[in-house]
Amino acid sequence: MQNIENMIKKEISKNMVYKTNNMQTEKTQKKQKKWITFICHSPLIRKVTNLFRNTEINIAFKTANTIYQQLIDKTYNSPSGIYEIKCNTCNKKYVGQSGRNITTRYKEHIRYIRTNSNTLAYATQILNIRHEYGGVEDTLKLIHPCRKGQRMNSRETYAYKYTNNKVN
Repeated sequence: MQNIENMIKKEISKNMVYKTNNMQTEKTQKKQKKWITFICHSPLIRKVTNLFRNTEINIAFKTANTIYQQLIDKTYNSPSGIYEIKCNTCNKKYVGQSGRNITTRYKEHIRYIRTNSNTLAYATQILNIRHEYGGVEDTLKLIHPCRKGQRMNSRETYAYKYTNNKVN
C-alpha cells in the first residue's frame, strides 16, 4: 500500500513539474515580440504604422543614409577622385584631386612640365630638380574614387596627411 502511495506521489510531482515548465515556456513565448522595420519616416509611413498600433507587432525605423554608405567607395564611369603621381627619379609623391578623369588631369600636369610652367608642385619638382616623369601606367595611381565635393576635399586632406615622401 505504501508503495502505491509513493508511486502516486511521484507521478503527481512529475505532472506538477511538467505543468510548471510548460507554463514558464508559454510565458517566455508570449514575451517574444515581433518587429517590423521601416526604412524611412514620412507621413505615409506614419499612417501605415498607426494600423499596427493595437497589435502585438512593434514598429522600428531606420535610415538608409548611414555612415558606412557615406564612406564606401563607389565606382563611376570616369575614374575621378583622389590621385597620386610619383616622381620616377626620387619616388616622391604628389597627391591631388580631380572631378574629371584623372588621366586628363595627368596630361595637364605633363603639359605644364613641357611648357616650363612652375604653377603646380609636381611640375616644379620635375623642372627645378630636373627629375624624370613617366607614363600614366608607371606614375599615376587612383587612391580614392569619388565625386567632386566636400567628401573629395576631406579625402584629399587625409591622403596628403598619410602619404610618405611628399612633393607638395
